[in-house]
Amino acid sequence: MKKRNLFFALFVSLMLFSGCTTKQAESTDSSVAEEKVSSSERSEAKASITLLDGDKELSKKDVSFKEGQSLFDVLKENYSVEDDDGMITSLDGHSQDAKNNKYWVFTINDEQVNSGAKDVTLKKDDRVVFKLEQF
Repeated sequence: MKKRNLFFALFVSLMLFSGCTTKQAESTDSSVAEEKVSSSERSEAKASITLLDGDKELSKKDVSFKEGQSLFDVLKENYSVEDDDGMITSLDGHSQDAKNNKYWVFTINDEQVNSGAKDVTLKKDDRVVFKLEQF
């Protein structure tokens, strides 16, 4: 009888202990998932992108992106982009015109950028302006 009671008590203890361990693991898993979600939310940023043809505004969008993402990748996610070896030749159907020496140039926060969009990392609250400009 004592052996049976001891066996029963041991069995119940093991069941309770294993049940607590499973709940703890589930709790840890959900807190890790919540941390991942909140960290991805923190890495989301916004910027504005404006397309101009001379002084005429073609479009303006507020875009969301992940910190560290290149301007080129953000453009491809939000616009129809054509490029020639990394040089943007068309944005949303508005193409450069080599015969008239009209090419895409861009500024970020009103400063001329002298590198390609693939080489520029977009930052939170940047104001990007792409302009078809005649040279």
